[in-house]
Amino acid sequence: MEVAAKSFNVVVVGAGEINFGSREGSWNHTRRLEALLGHQLLVVALVDPNLERARGRIADKRASQERHVAAAWAATEAFADVASAGHCLTTVPGRNIDLVVLGCPPHFRGTTLKGSDTDVEALSVFGYRARTFLVEKPIAALDPVAGQCEKVVNLFSAWQQRSRGFVGVGYMLRYLKAVTKMQEILEANQLVPTCINARYFMAYPEAQKLAWWNKAASCGPIVEQATHFCDLIRFFAGVDNDALLETVRATAVEHSDEAGRLSRLAFDEEAAVAAQDRVPRVTTAFWRHRRGTIASLCHGITLHSGAYDTQIELLADGWVMRLKDAYTRSPSLSIRGPHSEKEDIVTFKDDDPFTTQLEALVYAVRGLQKPGLPSWPLSSFEDAFKTYELTWQIRRASERDR
Repeated sequence: MEVAAKSFNVVVVGAGEINFGSREGSWNHTRRLEALLGHQLLVVALVDPNLERARGRIADKRASQERHVAAAWAATEAFADVASAGHCLTTVPGRNIDLVVLGCPPHFRGTTLKGSDTDVEALSVFGYRARTFLVEKPIAALDPVAGQCEKVVNLFSAWQQRSRGFVGVGYMLRYLKAVTKMQEILEANQLVPTCINARYFMAYPEAQKLAWWNKAASCGPIVEQATHFCDLIRFFAGVDNDALLETVRATAVEHSDEAGRLSRLAFDEEAAVAAQDRVPRVTTAFWRHRRGTIASLCHGITLHSGAYDTQIELLADGWVMRLKDAYTRSPSLSIRGPHSEKEDIVTFKDDDPFTTQLEALVYAVRGLQKPGLPSWPLSSFEDAFKTYELTWQIRRASERDR
C-alpha cells in the first residue's frame, strides 16, 4: 500500500477462525492485514478468554519465516478480556489504536447483557483512542429485542458522531467487484429493483461445529449464514427502500419432516442437539420493501460436497442481472440490458472481498482515497442491525408457520 510509513496499530479481539482462518471458510483477517500493511502493521494486543490459545497464536506468528509478520507480532500481548487489554494503550506508538477487529463469536457481543457485550466493552476501553472498528457479522446471537441490541447501535452511532471515526460490519460480499458493477448499473440508470431473488444452498458434511446445528447457540442458518444474502438484497434495494418486516412470510422444511432427512451428517444429531433446537433444512421467505421491491430467499442445507450453489437475481425496468458463485474467488455476473436478448457474462477472477473490505477501512482511517475503492465502510452498525432484524423476522415467520 502507498501509505505513510508510520505504524498501523491494531487490537485483535478473538483468537478463533474469523481472525486466524479455518478449513471451513476463507476468513483470516490477520493474514490479510499482514499482506496489506507489511512492515507498518503493529498488533498491540490479542484478546481471548482462552489465554493459552491466544499465546499460541502469537507464538506461531512470531515464528513466521516472513519477516514483516514476525515483526508485526513481536510486541503483541495476550489478554483474557477487553478490560485488561486497556493496559496496552500505554505502550502504543502515537497512543492511538487505528483499528479494533471484533472477531469474537457473536454470542459474546452485540447486546447489553454481561458476557455478551464485548463490543460495548471495547467501545468503552478503546473508544477514546480508536479510529475505527471492524465488527463481524451477525452483530449478535440473541433475539434483538431480548438482547437490547438497539442500545448497542445507539452507542456506536454516538461514538461515530463524537469521534468522527468509522465502524464497519463484516458483510464482505458488499465489496465484490460484481456487486459494485450491479450497483453502478442501478445508479447510472436510476433504477429501483422490481424483484430480487436469492438462493443459497450449502454443502453440509463439512459443517462440523455443533453450535452451528443448534438454534439455541447459533440462532439458526438464516440468522447466522443466509444473513449475507439478506444483506445483499437490502443493499441492492437501496438505503431509502427498507424491508417492511410486517410483510415477511416464510416456511421451512424441518428436521422432523420426511423431506428433511440428511444422509451425510458428520455427527449424531439426535445425541448432540435437543429436538426443539435442531435447524431447519430448507427455509424459503418473501417480503416487500418500502418502494415496492419484492424480495425472496431460499436457503438450503442440501449439498454433499464442493462449492456452495449461490445466486442472486435482480430484475429492474429493462434489466436482468444474475450474480453467481459469490463465495468463490471467481464470481460471475450475467447482464441482459434493455432492448436485448443477449446475456453478457463477466467473470471477476481472483476477487477477494475480505481484502477489499479491510483495504477500504485502512484507507478511510488514513484519510486517503484509491480509485475503485469505497471511501468509507459499506455497512455501518446501524445498517447491519436492520439486516439482523430481517433475518430474525424470517426465522420467526418460518417457526410460526409450523
